[in-house]
Amino acid sequence: MRNHGASNFPEPQVSNRPGGQSISIRVPSSLGDSPAFRVAQKACSGILPGPQNGNPVQIAQQQHQREQDLLAFTTCLRSHGLPDFPDPTSQGQLTLDMITSAGVDLHAPQTLTAAKACIGASHGAVTPAAVEQAVNGSP
Repeated sequence: MRNHGASNFPEPQVSNRPGGQSISIRVPSSLGDSPAFRVAQKACSGILPGPQNGNPVQIAQQQHQREQDLLAFTTCLRSHGLPDFPDPTSQGQLTLDMITSAGVDLHAPQTLTAAKACIGASHGAVTPAAVEQAVNGSP
């Protein structure tokens, strides 16, 4: 959203509760009514998650699928010269801290080459923009 003109787009709020997590983003009406927000929302509509009904089975399936997609991505990275690249957590999380803690140099040229080669293995869980942001540190 920020990359598409909604520079004041807020950070998501993550709440842990028994049986799962919830993520919410509170967009102030002043931002939500702005033309920049509408342009950004349209540009990002394909990657923004929709509201969840809280169906535990569906959420578990989505979480499992995300974990599998990220696991395919990390396996591909290891086969492309990044043997220390970590696996995602069982919740389907893969953070920059996890990656750098494993000793992976995000700024090494082979990291970007491998990541670009492996994006397709993630079935959309990893995007070209996310790779560029992680490797180049762009916002």
